[in-house]
Amino acid sequence: MFGFRLGLFLLITTVASAQVQLQPLNAAVLRGSQARFNCSTTQPPSVMNWMVNGRLVITILEASGVFNSTDRFSAKNFTTPGDYKWEFIISNVQRDDAGEVTCQVLGGAPRLATLSVQERGSVEIVGENQTKTEGAQTEFQCRAVGWFPEPNMSWSVNGVANSCNRSSVTQGNLFNSNCTLTITAVKNSSVQCLVKVPALSTPDSSTVFLTVEKLAKRDQTVLIAITVAFSAAALLFLIIYGIIFFCIRRKKKSSYQEEIRRARIQSQNRTPATENVRGQDNRGYIRDGHDGHTNGGVWYTNHSNKHQMPNGFFDDAHRKHRHMTIV
Repeated sequence: MFGFRLGLFLLITTVASAQVQLQPLNAAVLRGSQARFNCSTTQPPSVMNWMVNGRLVITILEASGVFNSTDRFSAKNFTTPGDYKWEFIISNVQRDDAGEVTCQVLGGAPRLATLSVQERGSVEIVGENQTKTEGAQTEFQCRAVGWFPEPNMSWSVNGVANSCNRSSVTQGNLFNSNCTLTITAVKNSSVQCLVKVPALSTPDSSTVFLTVEKLAKRDQTVLIAITVAFSAAALLFLIIYGIIFFCIRRKKKSSYQEEIRRARIQSQNRTPATENVRGQDNRGYIRDGHDGHTNGGVWYTNHSNKHQMPNGFFDDAHRKHRHMTIV
């Protein structure tokens, strides 16, 4: 009897002095996958119990090993010298498995970990590939349906992260989320919507492509052509207008000169005929003290060898003079 009590005391003292460690302290897994926890001690445990949300699911005995394992709850021994380790496995994890996972060694304090069971839904970019004109505003909408917890959503354009305006609604115990991206069409791009919950090591994604047409340059060329055409038309109009203006000006000037010429002719036509008589040379004029003689009223000059006849012509020897009085 004394020996049994001494052995029990030594066992409790040994177990109590053993260090117990549980890892991981927080685990996040997808529903339907496996969850694994490791419990190790520095002394061989006589009894190790595993509980899920306070419910005993596995008992491990040092002498006989795993007791009462099932298809969903099992354990594996990974003991090495100086490190007594057992791995607890939950297969086909369900949402009601989420909560506390406890490892307790006989005589020691329980070690607690937290299990999060998450749902993986679907991700889709609404619509298909888009084609836009360069510089146009382009909108993409991403839809994540059936996730738990509320997923983290983001965008990637040619590998560069972009912000997301997210909104979510609940449907039962799941989240349906939407995320909108607005960008300016600059070049051909690969557009990705990324959705992630902590249980996923890499995010799920949906990809579409943006094709950018450089119609702006064509429009600019057309605009330049139209501008040149209008400029040429305006220049041609100015040239034609200048020619017409010059012709009208010249015609007016010519008409003015013609009027002056006509006025001058009319002025000359109004001059009395007597002025023309006065302006003519009177070849029959003889001043006083003339050198000549008369015959029947006709004067003859000695200095002329021609004879002027009554009709105004001259003969060879004498020049005839006739006096005329103008009143």
